[in-house]
Amino acid sequence: MSIKKRRISKFEATLVLLLIGLFCGSVLPPGSASEDNPVSEGKILETITVTAQKRKEDVQKVPNSITVLSDVTIEDASLESTKDVWRYVPNMATTPTGARSHWSRIKMRGISNAAFGDPAVALYIDDVSYAGLYAFNSPLFDIERIEVLKGPQGTLYGKNTEGGAINIITKSPGNKFEAKVGGEIGDYDKRCINASVSAPLVENKFSFRLSALKSVRDGYIENLFNGEDIDNQETTAANARLLFTPSNNLSFDLKFRTSDLDDDGGAPYVPFDKNQYQSATGLTGLDDFQVSTNYEGESTSKSNATSLRVEYEWDRFDLISVTAYRDMDNENSLDADLSASALYISINTIESESFSQEFRLQSKDSDESFKWLLGLYYGDKNEDCGYIYNMDQAYADMMGVPLYTQMDAASGTMGAEDMAAFGQSTLRFFNNALGLTAGLRFEQSKRTLEDRQHTTYGSTTIVTDNLERTESELLPKLALDYRINKNLMTYSCVAKGYKAGGYSYAVDDPGLAAFDPEVSTAFELGLKTEFPEQKLRVNLAGFYTKVDDYQDRVMLDMSTVVQANVTETDIYGFELEASYVLSPTLTLNGFIGYTNAEYGDYIDPMTQVNYRGNRAAFIPEYDAGLFLEYRNRFGLFARAEMQYIGSTYFDRANAQEQGSYALYHMKLGYEQEKWDIYLSAKNLTDEPYVVDAFDSGSTVGWVASMGDPRTISLIFNYRF
Repeated sequence: MSIKKRRISKFEATLVLLLIGLFCGSVLPPGSASEDNPVSEGKILETITVTAQKRKEDVQKVPNSITVLSDVTIEDASLESTKDVWRYVPNMATTPTGARSHWSRIKMRGISNAAFGDPAVALYIDDVSYAGLYAFNSPLFDIERIEVLKGPQGTLYGKNTEGGAINIITKSPGNKFEAKVGGEIGDYDKRCINASVSAPLVENKFSFRLSALKSVRDGYIENLFNGEDIDNQETTAANARLLFTPSNNLSFDLKFRTSDLDDDGGAPYVPFDKNQYQSATGLTGLDDFQVSTNYEGESTSKSNATSLRVEYEWDRFDLISVTAYRDMDNENSLDADLSASALYISINTIESESFSQEFRLQSKDSDESFKWLLGLYYGDKNEDCGYIYNMDQAYADMMGVPLYTQMDAASGTMGAEDMAAFGQSTLRFFNNALGLTAGLRFEQSKRTLEDRQHTTYGSTTIVTDNLERTESELLPKLALDYRINKNLMTYSCVAKGYKAGGYSYAVDDPGLAAFDPEVSTAFELGLKTEFPEQKLRVNLAGFYTKVDDYQDRVMLDMSTVVQANVTETDIYGFELEASYVLSPTLTLNGFIGYTNAEYGDYIDPMTQVNYRGNRAAFIPEYDAGLFLEYRNRFGLFARAEMQYIGSTYFDRANAQEQGSYALYHMKLGYEQEKWDIYLSAKNLTDEPYVVDAFDSGSTVGWVASMGDPRTISLIFNYRF
């Protein structure tokens, strides 16, 4: 199959290389001290405090690669949802697989979420795991910071995570009144309003915080069948938080979170191979944001979460309990033949409920020489999943049956029960210069597939026996760090990662429905440095991960997709992050990341080809980012961003590829004590790029999800 590979122009490639060269030059410490460079006086490198290891500490003293986005950065960069976080994290990518109700691919250091089973990269919001694969399009608003951790985190977090964790911390109620309202208008008829308010009800005892968001925009993709857009989006979300501190050593933190994503167009896919699409449909002259489908469809995702965090502080240690309940309903209907032919439509539904309970007993944050944490975790989730293929007009007329008669349907309930005991401790020697960290997790995972049925038109319903599997695993971690001085630390660590096995409900053969756990061994070697006089921070990490029984999406035939263990995979790479205060008004941040992920022996069931040595699908080879920000005391603000994403394959055969591309964003504004106004532009060059693609199994061939085109908006904030 022949496709057009998108490449950046020579001009853009030269510009990107120049920017990367300037960035690499900036990470070398300048030869002169700050007194020889008076323009840089007055602004210092800020200490970044994180709770990634379940305690407050300087990120530069954590022996693990962590990227932190503060509330200021989140607002300056205009992050709208969790899928935007990847723009600022090396060796991470987040790509939608269609409408927002679909699952999203979260890829970190070569390990990716897949269509079934547990996510390899976990999402946490205020200590609560949003473990479902369909939770990664959560809107971002009223956020304190985002911490992205690389590698296995099972010795510190209740819900296990193999590839990494996205840890989101929302803003907390306080002892003073705060209120803010913001609005945004833009092209594609974008309109957004958000608001937050926080106030004490009883000083030092009882406070609350409320925040909400409403956003709508027209679609980017034109349906040539009727001339309308097929990916209009509407978002409604709200948070409520109550903080009760009856005494100095006891607190109750109750949180409610709800979101409603309502989109037109069940799956806004466009042709990936335009030649085949034009041949199948007779259309000509398609651009990158055009398609022709006779059935529009729709997509909805509704989510509610409630959690209670209780913390009791003793003199020597703290006890923390986190209880959470979450439900989510997703429904997606689309033109399954992805063309103007009235053949058939599909409806996909997922209704899930989850409960989790976590207990942690840990040393005080102030303890430096010996830190420890012990935890217990229980999680239970049930998902009612189903798909239906209904006959559209042409097939219904051919069969002599009413429109949308059911031709194929399957359903089942997938259960996941996890129990774990975990702990980690760090002991420091030689006046706290040398640190030895050891951790261990015992994980028991139970997976079930119940009430599974499959019905085809004119055939007897197939009822599959209930399936159940229980596995357990010991997951150790060992790390060593050495603080050469207060501004320079080196570290090394090794940890075992684990992603539970499970079942695919959309296949009749129980043997093909089951897939085994994915187990990995991850090594990391890192260096964290600061040069205070030069106002420069540089962090460098190299990694190697050996993955056994790599889980991936596999097509058994053109109509059957399952989760399967495809091979062992070797992954290695590096990442560099830096922050440089160029002057009191100008700051440069950036990163460079490289990931090499290759398949071992694996014979594809459809092609009977061994893909040993091929690059893993959906994993960009490299990425880079540069972020230049200007802010002066008069209120002027400017931010320029560059992202560079390396080539990505969409299949194990390495035949379908998105070439390397660059994206540019800019934001200009005027800021005052009470209000701000900004003009924002994303994807300035209107670069077309594909974020996900797959073989549709129909006559139109491969279809794709496009990245956002150029968008321009006006943003306004007012603080009371």
